[in-house]
Amino acid sequence: MPTLNKIFVVIDPTTVNQPALTSAAQIAGRSAEISLHVYEAVDSTEINNDASAELARHRTSVEALVEPIRAVGTDVSIEIELTRDWRQAIAPAAERANVDLIVKIAGEHSLAGRRMLKTLDWTLLRHSHCPVYLIKKDNVENGAKVLVALDIARDDELHSNLNEQVLEYGRAFVDSIPHSSLHAVNAYASSSEFVYPSDLAETTGIGKSEGHTIECDSEKVIPEIAEEIGADIVVIGTAARDGFKAAVVGNTAERVLDALQSNILTPAHDPGPLID
Repeated sequence: MPTLNKIFVVIDPTTVNQPALTSAAQIAGRSAEISLHVYEAVDSTEINNDASAELARHRTSVEALVEPIRAVGTDVSIEIELTRDWRQAIAPAAERANVDLIVKIAGEHSLAGRRMLKTLDWTLLRHSHCPVYLIKKDNVENGAKVLVALDIARDDELHSNLNEQVLEYGRAFVDSIPHSSLHAVNAYASSSEFVYPSDLAETTGIGKSEGHTIECDSEKVIPEIAEEIGADIVVIGTAARDGFKAAVVGNTAERVLDALQSNILTPAHDPGPLID
């Protein structure tokens, strides 16, 4: 992964299975230079007894989870935070920890629910200072298919930077996972924005058969192509948004979250607005 020294892992206290921790440990296991910062937000509104005892209980549980990871030599730190707003707490905690990547299990929500409610994924994609890797498959190993979603028809600075970041992370996955392959998809809204398959292949360095250019909405095309090729990981750009329009409209990455069955990585965004 580009510039990856410390991974922030979000623990889900509602389940024993922790696919985000499993995936982060797999990534860290590829380099002795990568450490994990394992984080759990404890909802203070649900604590009726002694808060310190409750925090100690959560820490003991997380210590047990990370013991096998430490046993193989990975450096692991633990943070348990008591907060009234766990959705808002995670992004600032990741920034305080000075991490390069956030890994968490992907939440399941309806499209309307994701648009109108401040879900955890919604909040992270808007406020994270670093890339976010959302896990739906916890065992992505040899032979992974990595799909990058690009928009090479737009040559403004924001889209150019997003395309570069998406492609960089897609290639990094392929380089780090044995026998993996890179695929690309570029949706365009109309014939006036037509993207030649040869241009997509040249931009990404892949064969024409691994590139897909389709006239259709991105939020429809990306999940369809991901399912068609059996993608294990989809890398897609996102941008920060604020205000009511952000809550209602969202951007392409957020609109496809629940339609995808693969893991999803969104590179760090530019804080400026992006109107789809």
